[in-house]
Amino acid sequence: MTYLQVRNKAGHTSLLSNSTRTFLIILCLNGIANSLSNIFVNIFLFKVSQNLYEVALFNFVSYVVWMPAFLFAGILSKKIERKLCIIIGSVLQLVFYLCIIGLGKTSVDMLIPLGLIFGIGSGFYWLSVNVLTVDYTNDNNRDWFNALNGIFHSISQMIGPLTAGWIVVMFPGFMGYKTIFALSFLFFLASMFFTFFLPNTTEKSSFDYKSMFAMYGHKEWRYIAYVFSSLAFRDGVLSFIIWIWVYMVTKSEGQLGNYAFITTGFSIITFYLIGRFGRQEQKWSFIVWGSVFLSLSIFILVYKVNYITLLVYGLTSAICIPLFQIPFNTLSLNSISKFDENGKLRIEMVVSRELALSAGRIPSVGCVMLIYFLSKNPEAAIPYFMALIILIGLTSIYFLREYKHTL
Repeated sequence: MTYLQVRNKAGHTSLLSNSTRTFLIILCLNGIANSLSNIFVNIFLFKVSQNLYEVALFNFVSYVVWMPAFLFAGILSKKIERKLCIIIGSVLQLVFYLCIIGLGKTSVDMLIPLGLIFGIGSGFYWLSVNVLTVDYTNDNNRDWFNALNGIFHSISQMIGPLTAGWIVVMFPGFMGYKTIFALSFLFFLASMFFTFFLPNTTEKSSFDYKSMFAMYGHKEWRYIAYVFSSLAFRDGVLSFIIWIWVYMVTKSEGQLGNYAFITTGFSIITFYLIGRFGRQEQKWSFIVWGSVFLSLSIFILVYKVNYITLLVYGLTSAICIPLFQIPFNTLSLNSISKFDENGKLRIEMVVSRELALSAGRIPSVGCVMLIYFLSKNPEAAIPYFMALIILIGLTSIYFLREYKHTL
């Protein structure tokens, strides 16, 4: 039995089809490209500008256009070949990294155009990934596909930042950054090459706006959407500001790579232990304790930001995020399957979830941007905003408590 085979519950061997293997290769190549550069794009912009406002502006613009791009990609996916959306997303990612490489230090003067390209490309790419994952897998091999994808993704998230950090250290000036951006470009190019080998999957129909918005009339989905928004409000800022802070206190891209390696390693171990030994009756406790202790680790950063507090946050979040995420993913997927009418509203459900995520990310990053733009002493204001992040993140427990029986 090869590594692409697994025995299902009935004892039959399920083999990933050629299209599923190709799609898995695409995801792996994209994962490697993103792991090399995602963190360091923000570090590069900060290093050039020496201003967190510029980094927040780039992320804010990206998130603002991400949602309409995601929606438009969803509408297109019901009209054209679905793989075309992942091709469009890949092309825009290539354009983004070409621009970064070509502009170099002057990238900081083109933050809005760069944010637009990155956000639109991400919207198209992630809509397509969400939809094609269902199209190219089935009930017999979906768990195995997700497991393989999770393993490859986790390994790339450990090795990518570590490798990128030390490449930047090895090469003088900004040559190291250009090297990792060029490597990302090549991996994205290889990924796009493989998309042309995906089979065509067209199910022409109209995007059902009415049904999508009608979902919010159901209390269960509305509460799940509130949770998505509250988590995105917290994670939208933490997804880039933590890495900036680590770089600010260490002054070393190599140490930043080490930090990412250590924290991601802890996260992988936690994901494995919970998946392997977690029991059904523990899931609600995982959600509560994961949320509470993650909030406490953020509170440490309200008090003081140094390498020790950042490491405490990193290690705590590496344990607490899997504790919360695994049972919450189960709960949200159960809810999605309840409302998607046997797959007829699959794209609408994915877009509905993204609407909720954008409703959290955009105001959150926008607040950070305004703090650094308007405040004469942003370092004094940020702790209050971090406290707000903690409170909003904790609301997830309130909204989920009524549906813990669905876990």
